[in-house]
Amino acid sequence: MVVAEEITDRETTAMHPSTHTASAEIHWVDVFATRPLTGNPLAVILCEAPWDNARMQAMAAELGLSETVFAQRALEPALRIFTPTTEIPMAGHPLVGAAWVLHHQEWIADRAVLRAPGGDVAVAIRASEAFVVPPAPRHIADVDADELAAALGTTGTGTTPIWHAGLPQAMLAVDDPHALRPDHDALLALGMRDGWAGVSAYRVVDSSPGRITAEVRHFAAPIGIPEDPVTGSAAGALGAALTCAGHGENGLLHLEIRQGHSMGRPGKVRVIVGITDGAPVTLEVGGTVVPIMSGVIGSTIAAG
Repeated sequence: MVVAEEITDRETTAMHPSTHTASAEIHWVDVFATRPLTGNPLAVILCEAPWDNARMQAMAAELGLSETVFAQRALEPALRIFTPTTEIPMAGHPLVGAAWVLHHQEWIADRAVLRAPGGDVAVAIRASEAFVVPPAPRHIADVDADELAAALGTTGTGTTPIWHAGLPQAMLAVDDPHALRPDHDALLALGMRDGWAGVSAYRVVDSSPGRITAEVRHFAAPIGIPEDPVTGSAAGALGAALTCAGHGENGLLHLEIRQGHSMGRPGKVRVIVGITDGAPVTLEVGGTVVPIMSGVIGSTIAAG
């Protein structure tokens, strides 16, 4: 892991005293990674003093990652999650990565609760892995599969579900995720019309009683992410959708998702679905977190 030294900015502060705010630590990690520089990168910024919304959004845009997390110290740390274009209430990979960072910075214990705008989330840290318990999955609606498939450059029939496990996500089974040619403008229009944040195009590659392995690509134009390398909330939503399709045994479904190969960032997500009367009722989503670098954001950084 690289540790970056703080860049001093006393002269700049003296010239622009109105922009002075407390400096903050930044930790860059790869979430759901198979090794360094794989999985989904995440920046976690530890804010001893609150940042305003404009400053957080500007920093997320500057970093250009699919999500950036801003954490405020508390007994149950409060998180804000931003894509380069908007704030979102909850998402899997930011929560998993933030939990691991906060644990290693001694902000939280092995088990803790994090507060996100979308609700409180229980987290657990196990060595190099972190796991979160997102909200109970909810089936939101069904949408036209052919219309959605066409926007991905493939074909479909009938309807396909939207599931909510932190964010509303459409699930679409495809023959080959790697062959897709997405039209991001069309996906943006469909997502805004039908109320989903992203679409997971998936293929089941291995299945046995109670266990599934799936290959996935995830596209989230409605929240400013053309393609996400490896996605946590959508992984939970896919586990719920597969459960309702009849998978699972003895009250559980173990799902491994392989994602990110098409972007050169392969990763794995582990999902455990708790099942009651054939319906998904609980989720656990997690994977390996690899630290990449840490540093300090200078005290004169300000939005605008």
